[in-house]
Amino acid sequence: MRTALFHIIIIIFCYSCTSNPLWNDSYRSEEKLSGKIVLESINADTKTFVWLEGFDIYTQTNDQGEFSIVLNDFSKDISGSLNIYYFVHNYFLDSTSINFVNGRLSSNQSQIDNEGSILETIYLKKILSCFSNYQSDLNIMESNNPKIDYTIIAHTSASVTQYMFIMGDSINSRSGLIFYNSIDDSKVLHRFSKVNSDGILIQDQLYPVDIEISDELTWTYLIDSNHLSLSAGEYKVYPYFKIEHSYLPIGLVNALGGTNLFEFHEEYLNLPCDMVAASLTVN
Repeated sequence: MRTALFHIIIIIFCYSCTSNPLWNDSYRSEEKLSGKIVLESINADTKTFVWLEGFDIYTQTNDQGEFSIVLNDFSKDISGSLNIYYFVHNYFLDSTSINFVNGRLSSNQSQIDNEGSILETIYLKKILSCFSNYQSDLNIMESNNPKIDYTIIAHTSASVTQYMFIMGDSINSRSGLIFYNSIDDSKVLHRFSKVNSDGILIQDQLYPVDIEISDELTWTYLIDSNHLSLSAGEYKVYPYFKIEHSYLPIGLVNALGGTNLFEFHEEYLNLPCDMVAASLTVN
């Protein structure tokens, strides 16, 4: 009798560890994870990129900061704790830990409810704000020494990589602008260069830049009108800079679209980043 009772207890214990009592339905065709994300000091209509490791499923938030991930491929033999990551370029990376058993949501959870909803709102902390008040309907090709200023507010200390143009003691400014034509969706990439008095071409270079918390800076981006060709249209002008995050999962980077998104490349504009671009009209 004791032996039979022991066997029954073992069977019940094993079932509780491997089944999915969250729904008590092993034939459920899909499960869902959902949550809400709030961005600190948001300046633009910015969406947060959401990626579930292991399953390699990704999405982005809607206008209300909400997201939903549907799990309907239970063929993957995945058990253990996996993270849902939340990413915006100029915010700190954050995550939520979710437990799985045999590819399904486990009943052993601390951060989601029985419906798969994350219990607490996710608040992402901002690294820096970048915005420009520049609006012009002038032909930039006709301007003398054209440039665009961006205001930078550091919400925390951080390291940034950006193109700098340095020529002696006379010029020390930023370089690297992306002109986005909102009419035909075309992009023009522009970096500054200049021939010095000795006839030598001076080009910009990538430099690491450290910013300190509470810094309020002006980043001036130079434009070489002799090497910039813009068709008529309405443009948004974005500055290039790369925030050096201490950790980004390679799977997250690949899900975003690869390393090109972090370089001076047309794909850079696909990188989720909360910034206010300059506005320019070319007649």
